[in-house]
Amino acid sequence: MATPHDYRAIARKTDRPMWIWAGCALTSVLLLFGVGIVVAITVLNENDEPEAKLPAVWPSTSGQALRPVLMPTGEMVAALTDETGAQVLCQAIPEQRWEEILGGPTLLEAGRSCHAVTAKLDVSAQMIAALPEDTSRGMPTRTTVAGKLAVIATDKDGTSLSVELVEVAPHNGASPVLHVSVRGRITESPGSEEKARALAEALIAGAMPSGPKLPKIGEDGEIPLEKTEPGPIKDRPLPVISWLLCGELGRALGVPADKAKPNFFAACELNGVTADYSALSSAVVPTTTIAGLPAQVDGRGVVVQLTDDPDGQTLKFKGTGDLPALAEKMVPPLLGR
Repeated sequence: MATPHDYRAIARKTDRPMWIWAGCALTSVLLLFGVGIVVAITVLNENDEPEAKLPAVWPSTSGQALRPVLMPTGEMVAALTDETGAQVLCQAIPEQRWEEILGGPTLLEAGRSCHAVTAKLDVSAQMIAALPEDTSRGMPTRTTVAGKLAVIATDKDGTSLSVELVEVAPHNGASPVLHVSVRGRITESPGSEEKARALAEALIAGAMPSGPKLPKIGEDGEIPLEKTEPGPIKDRPLPVISWLLCGELGRALGVPADKAKPNFFAACELNGVTADYSALSSAVVPTTTIAGLPAQVDGRGVVVQLTDDPDGQTLKFKGTGDLPALAEKMVPPLLGR
């Protein structure tokens, strides 16, 4: 049986100097204090992050509001002018679908591309001439989207995705590749690759319903002649504009259009006269009016300004004969008047 003396001996073996206990207590206090500092810094950093919200002014200074536009079918989405193509892509799927894919309220505008923003994302979609060999995010990786050849590149800032919708040689006037970019507006953008893929698939389905293929394009841009019902050229694919020009040239000249030579680049030649539509022209210096529109008539031919912008859309006529009189006949039906 242990005696009081034995218990005091045991106690002496387990005793520790006071400075050890004090050190342990101080260490605990410092650890708690450090944790408190980390928590405080984290909270402060969170409070310092800019609040994610939609732009207060829209469209932006470089953008245009969406407007009613003819929607293409088949492969014709690859043959639109830049602005029309942007309008089409913005409207190829409902606004609600944009918001489902991008994860929140979405603002849309058109320009050279369809531009979309949410509180957290900056997104663009446009048709381009060829699959890129590299991107701002580095060398892209080959993949497939909606069963079509694509290349994709992703980093912490976002994703660039390009999908070849139509197999045509590059640099012949067509824009057969859908290019989608998804990046964060304020912070990094996790999940950008999934959003880019989902958006591309939705746009392809919306902008390419069953319809015609692109016409075969020759080395100089020539395409086969197709008879087309008369109508306005606004928002039409480039080959259709060419066929409409051919038809109006024949009617204005009083000759069959069977021998007309359409070009993929929205132009047609018949009996030594060429009619040429341009979505973005050199500045017009008006010398008269044709069909009530400003026009420049000189030794080079006739240029009719179709919009208020003197650097914007024009119809040009050159060749033999009375070109101002020819333009007076052709311009009204081509504008739907």
